[in-house]
Amino acid sequence: MTFRKARSIAHLALAFAALGCAAGETLVVEPDAGRAPRDTGPAVMDVPVPTFDVGPLDRPAAEVTPEPTDAGPDAPEVSRAMFCEGSGPPVTVGPPGAMRCAGRLAETVFRYSLCSCSNLGLAGFLRTDSYDSARGMMGRERGGAVGVNGNYTIVGYSQIGDTLTSSGIAPLRLVGAHNLDGDFNLGGPLEVVGTLDVARNSRIRSNITALGPMRVRGDLLHQSGALALGIIRVDGRRSSGAVTVDPPCACGAGEIFDVSAAVRDAQARNDNADAAFDPTRFNAVLGRQVTTLPCGRFYADRVAGLGSIELRVEGRTALFIGGDFDLGGFFDVQLGPRGELDVFIAGSVLGAGYLRMGGASRPSGVRIYIGGDRGFTLLGASRFVGNVYAPRAAVTIAGYMNLHGALFAQNIITGGDLDVHYDRSILRAGDDCPEEPMPTACRRCGSCRASQACVGGACGVCRTDADCCEPLVCATATGRCESIPP
Repeated sequence: MTFRKARSIAHLALAFAALGCAAGETLVVEPDAGRAPRDTGPAVMDVPVPTFDVGPLDRPAAEVTPEPTDAGPDAPEVSRAMFCEGSGPPVTVGPPGAMRCAGRLAETVFRYSLCSCSNLGLAGFLRTDSYDSARGMMGRERGGAVGVNGNYTIVGYSQIGDTLTSSGIAPLRLVGAHNLDGDFNLGGPLEVVGTLDVARNSRIRSNITALGPMRVRGDLLHQSGALALGIIRVDGRRSSGAVTVDPPCACGAGEIFDVSAAVRDAQARNDNADAAFDPTRFNAVLGRQVTTLPCGRFYADRVAGLGSIELRVEGRTALFIGGDFDLGGFFDVQLGPRGELDVFIAGSVLGAGYLRMGGASRPSGVRIYIGGDRGFTLLGASRFVGNVYAPRAAVTIAGYMNLHGALFAQNIITGGDLDVHYDRSILRAGDDCPEEPMPTACRRCGSCRASQACVGGACGVCRTDADCCEPLVCATATGRCESIPP
């Protein structure tokens, strides 16, 4: 045992003794007396399946205005009562005083099952699909798009249930069988050694070499002057022209959500006193610690220890962590029928380097936002449940991973197989949020709700797929941007 590790354990033991806590204890933080829970209706909802426009590639994108506006410094403060009635935690976005409902943040951030600000590298197979936990549907359905701002590499085979977009310029060599149920957009050369089957349209910005069979069931557009050789079958229209593959993940300056600012705001304004929540509660966790949190916004100094935490959440709850997340055991979340949890970590995931999580019956109801830049590992050979946003941190997946939810990271690398089940109900996470003033001007993505298009600089209904933020497509019957039909 190194001196550093021994010192860390000694510090944990001292902090544990100071708290006077016993391993395995249970803390119940009581909600306000006499407050009845909000009735949100049945857990299973009848959501109509819309009609989608799956048209050709050559439709012009809508005119957009580059810079959005926000609610401004005079946005009203959200009380705990308003929060518990569906307002969500006020999180700081942009200038001081600007508020944004956490549900609307989630539905905008987690449009992809996997989103990487740089590269995505896989040594095994990749399989993505989707389901809608709000409708009680747990089967494998189409969905689960993959976005890569850099280069995509894979050694094994893939079955992607939606769109794959990689804007990097490095060559992509596909060996084995590869199937996409959505579009395929690539910024560099493509070499197909095995097989490739694309269910919708494909846009390739460089050369195409198909030594094995490549089939595009929609339209194929490749860059003018680029070579397209080999066994290529196109069911729609095949053409050449200018091809631009924009980075699919919002990782640019001004696009990354400021987790630290949200935590600083919560440190000053929270419901700790109202609900008798001790901010040092998770400073030194040993054994199994069970905590029941009511609806509200709670601030904790840090999460540290050798044990595990089980959070039981019955209402709309947000937990803001001022320091690092340094837990040796599991972080489990048990959601009640109306439970919803957002965790904002100002620091990084430390400790053994693992973030292990499970227990949630509705992946869309658990969202973890990490502000730090230190890389961490998702433990393989187990099920991970939840949605993780870590745009500044590299994430390594150790071994086989069965992920229920979504992952947004600075870089994603896995040495094993990856099976991702995307919960489509996260795209409706903001439905219970209060009405907010629409921005007077919007940019391409991020300003409007996930279901809205940005057309002519204003949030509104979509007319074609080009109006929607990828990978969403336009349900022309309703004018809503939705995930690909299952």
